[in-house]
Amino acid sequence: MICFNLRSASSVVPLPKKCKAFQTLSGKKVLHKPVQVARVRRASVVKSQIRNKSHGSMSEILNIPNLTLTFLKKSASVRSFDRVSVCSSSESAEATTSDGISEVDATANVAKSIMGAGCFALPWAYARTGTVFTSVYMVLAAALCMYCVTCMQRASALALASSSDPQATKDMVTSYSGLATATIGGLGGQVTQLMVLVCCFGIASAYLVFVASTLATVLPPAFTQDKLICAITPVMVALSWLRSFAGVSLISLFGNISVVSGMVATLVYAVKVLGFNWAAVPAVNVAAFPAAFGSVAFLFFVHFTMPPIEAAMARPKKFFSSALQAFLICTLISAAFGTIGAACFGPGVASVVITDMKGASMVAFVKLLLCANLLCTFPIIVRGAFQILEGFMGGEENLSDLTIYGTRTLFVVAAAACGIAIPSFGKLLGLVGGVSCTALTMIFPPLMLLSTDKGISFLEKLWLYSVILAGFAIAGASIVS
Repeated sequence: MICFNLRSASSVVPLPKKCKAFQTLSGKKVLHKPVQVARVRRASVVKSQIRNKSHGSMSEILNIPNLTLTFLKKSASVRSFDRVSVCSSSESAEATTSDGISEVDATANVAKSIMGAGCFALPWAYARTGTVFTSVYMVLAAALCMYCVTCMQRASALALASSSDPQATKDMVTSYSGLATATIGGLGGQVTQLMVLVCCFGIASAYLVFVASTLATVLPPAFTQDKLICAITPVMVALSWLRSFAGVSLISLFGNISVVSGMVATLVYAVKVLGFNWAAVPAVNVAAFPAAFGSVAFLFFVHFTMPPIEAAMARPKKFFSSALQAFLICTLISAAFGTIGAACFGPGVASVVITDMKGASMVAFVKLLLCANLLCTFPIIVRGAFQILEGFMGGEENLSDLTIYGTRTLFVVAAAACGIAIPSFGKLLGLVGGVSCTALTMIFPPLMLLSTDKGISFLEKLWLYSVILAGFAIAGASIVS
């Protein structure tokens, strides 16, 4: 049995027992004042570093990679200050661990969170809002997503620096809801937990409906959608039992290959059978933006899956570069697929492009690849919900295997029941992507940074509030549409 404990995702070097900073009192270890002073110094240093970076022109503020990487490098050295200065030991706090996943694995996991069934709705979105306009707001959405990643990382570092119990806070910020609790507060954490649970549950139900409905078009009529949901539920349960990101990384690699292969097969069919008709689709159509943006949002707004991936890395400081690579690759692939698909299938393309493909063998092949991709995405998507549920019961490390596997099984079975009750993939996906995913990407990460960094510049504060308001507007428009 492969077990995964998020606490082991980043190494912690204990203080030597002979260190004078510790004292045994009634069987408990108590920190002397030097450590408390070191923590105060550490918090002030980190905050001053971020404030110095945050004051400046808008171009400096939006220089996301340099700002984030410089901050992480400096904050990592500050985090080891209290242990190194108090104890003259050759051991120091390293931000690495030998049993974590690599940067390539992290990139694959982030890419797998992005690439999925939603990709096959891109030709429809491009045909609605135009080939040029859709590519522009897709790139802007990807850039905004990376900025929100830096908001989460900066807020996490500040929460760690100002915490009276850094180890407990470090364990907390390995999940999205825990990060919200550590930064926004108890109420913010509870709202975020509810949002993540709803989001993960809705996506799990939508995936079950999509896989079952897709297989129903390939298999004989005797295999109805409801029967197929019941048949694939045990497979989803088995995938939900995965507790090691090493196993998930392998599945993610296969999932990425399957979805890209399906997209390539779709494009080959479009170019060879249909041909290009650029004049049939608009270049810019702003009026259709509210309805079409949901397809892009569902792809890129996956921030609730990122803290566990970062915590599982051998070198968490490399997460930003891994996420950036994943977003760049997915943006290029998605833009190419959407543009070519819209130009070939035309303005009347279906919301799921594979339904417009003729030919039994080709269509069946692409559909099966798409189903395989969703199965591979499932363990990553539901991990955040499992962290919350297991946290309610005392934490994964304090629960028996029977309790953990039983809880995850009940979650998947409940999602299957919801899928049978609401057999519409579009309705489930529209509400989840437009409301929950948008809130978890555009509303909460800016709030995390605003709550932790009181010395943030006026320009960046204005930008953060603008992002929050835009998130509320998009969520509202998704509900109305």
